[in-house]
Amino acid sequence: MGDVNQLTYLQRHVPSVNGPVLEVGSKDYGSTSSFRGVYTDSEYVGVDMAPGKGVDAVVDLVEGIGPLPAAHFELAICCSVMEHVRRPWVFAENLARLVRPGGRIYVSVPWVWRYHAYPDDYFRFSWRGIAELFPGFEWSGLEYSTTVPGEFIAIGGDAKRTDDSLALRRHVGWIRRKRRMYLPYLMVNMLGRQTG
Repeated sequence: MGDVNQLTYLQRHVPSVNGPVLEVGSKDYGSTSSFRGVYTDSEYVGVDMAPGKGVDAVVDLVEGIGPLPAAHFELAICCSVMEHVRRPWVFAENLARLVRPGGRIYVSVPWVWRYHAYPDDYFRFSWRGIAELFPGFEWSGLEYSTTVPGEFIAIGGDAKRTDDSLALRRHVGWIRRKRRMYLPYLMVNMLGRQTG
């Protein structure tokens, strides 16, 4: 399950697939957007750590791939999940095992976001951090999304410049010379293709 901008990103970058789709974190909590309707002509498997609406298999990818077939999926969708994973490097290795050679993975993770536990909240990720967690993938479509529907900002080679351009500056207290910089809520969105 994702938000409206994650759904928009996916429909724009991967409008169709020629093979099975895996969605990690597929449990429907009633306030999220479903990706299942995007790929109605493909086998679609939703996994989560707990049973519920939208979950086809209960699997903790930190513990292994469970009953899921290795190198099977043409597309894996992993949105707003990795910040909740206690060992994301193990999770990433297992998720990569599920994607077939030449297959793709869509990852959306928070870069700037408040603490939100489910079951806990451990990490924030830069796009470079995601690339390091998935070394067997080539990445494209790097974009931030905000909480504003349809608002995307390309992440260029100089991500610092992009972040600096988004920073909001606010005066602190009564002394006008003191200013704090804030970034808005930002999600990193990126599409990887399995190279191995």
